[in-house]
Amino acid sequence: MSGVIRKNANNLSVCVKSHNKMDQYDVTIIGGGSAGLVLAVAGAKLGKTVALVEKHRLGGDCLWTGCVPSKAILKAAKVANYVKEAGRFGIRVDDAQVDFDQVMAHVTSAQEAIKSEHDNPERFREMGVDVIFGEGQFDGTGKFVVKDREEAQMRSLTSKKFVIATGSRPAIPAIPGLESGGYLHSENVWDLKELPSRLLVIGAGPIGIELGQAFHRLGSEVTIVQRGNRILPKEDNEVSERMLNYLREEGITILLNTCPVEVGNREQASVDQNRCDDPPSGRCSVRLETAGEDRSLEVDQILIAVGRRPNVEGLGLDTAGVEVERSGICVNKRLRTTANNIFAAGDVVGHYLFTHVAAFQAAQIVRNMFFPGSSAIDYSVVPWTTFCDPEVARCGMTEAEARAKHGKIDVFSVDLRDVDRAVSDGETRGFVKVIATRWTGKILGVHLVCPGAGEVIHEFVLAMKEGIPLRKLSGMIHVYPTYSSIVWRVAGKWLAEGKLVQTLRNVVSAARRNKIETSK
Repeated sequence: MSGVIRKNANNLSVCVKSHNKMDQYDVTIIGGGSAGLVLAVAGAKLGKTVALVEKHRLGGDCLWTGCVPSKAILKAAKVANYVKEAGRFGIRVDDAQVDFDQVMAHVTSAQEAIKSEHDNPERFREMGVDVIFGEGQFDGTGKFVVKDREEAQMRSLTSKKFVIATGSRPAIPAIPGLESGGYLHSENVWDLKELPSRLLVIGAGPIGIELGQAFHRLGSEVTIVQRGNRILPKEDNEVSERMLNYLREEGITILLNTCPVEVGNREQASVDQNRCDDPPSGRCSVRLETAGEDRSLEVDQILIAVGRRPNVEGLGLDTAGVEVERSGICVNKRLRTTANNIFAAGDVVGHYLFTHVAAFQAAQIVRNMFFPGSSAIDYSVVPWTTFCDPEVARCGMTEAEARAKHGKIDVFSVDLRDVDRAVSDGETRGFVKVIATRWTGKILGVHLVCPGAGEVIHEFVLAMKEGIPLRKLSGMIHVYPTYSSIVWRVAGKWLAEGKLVQTLRNVVSAARRNKIETSK
């Protein structure tokens, strides 16, 4: 059996065997994103033989095109905005400039730091994971055939269990002229060499709102178009309305109930969209339709942000007996596919397209694959955050959903203008809204719009997961002044406005009046 020399994490040369026969594993993971990496680490620590197949690079969408780069550019944009507004804090900043090359270098440095520390292939190999770079497909339910790029040979991987964690990719709408004109999406936007003067964002979900605000703050003239009648359509109505106002106040143009119907030719020749390192160049016109009326918009770049599609093509899923629907691979509550020995996790199953949910699903699969019995996954408490400014965080039901399911409910809100830390920081845009059961104060849903909302929400998440009512949250000591004190403030409203407390007060007041009347 031949061997190849690789460097390990300590830069020491080690011999890694080159497989020229069928490889056998306890579990083979297809996809090296969040779910795949969690599974690989867990399997290795449990002493299982693990193969991890990744067609490109470890880290997945989160590291290379999603969470990490978007948060890095959002931080740069927030700093730019702080500089722009420094005067309201009594600080004079003259001739501030945005160096877009350095902004993108900051994005890349964040990615490389996380890659070298956490997502380095050699880190996993040292744990005992066989990391294989290449594309492959199932050959029946027990074999996955992959072309190993590093060893330049085909490998047949047999495994007791398989996990499909191939993620998702941007969905591209069928707009005449879009393909020929060229466009950006959440994968190739990071290869921009110049800041677009005029940017059109198609889609007002989390990706569109985050990147639209970021590019606006860095200096682009941004227009966001949304087919529906509100932005962030999965959020509570009040959250969508507030954020719409905040973004428009910043100077971002947002067109609702608007459809792009045609993209014109660019002034310069467009490029091959398959080359992510070379985004399209030259201005183009886009024809928009709003309430039956057409308008034309001249832009430098078009950013598509209308959703994502599961990566299921080319895997030979039909030969493995794995059923697929439009949203992704079909799995049961234990994340098992229609093939008994094949599981799936992450974006490819289409439930919640979040990195933290993918990791949560992976942990559940570990439980169901390697331990006695099995456990159904519980999605009753799933938090998420849109990292615009202010941040938007949610867990549980919207007010409309809660009323539809529970009928009469209690709703408590606190505006950020009533939070001392927000006033001190000059960050008073936002609010917290809690939906609870009418009598017991059990939390049904939480909606936060505030700085650091993605951090603050976790106290509510714990309360919802463990059934802690608002009454108990109101009795906890919170540090002053913090944004987290908003939890104590809104929980305290249960004592002042909750239906149970009001009813008890009315009973006591009636008893007192009756006693007074009797004593007369």
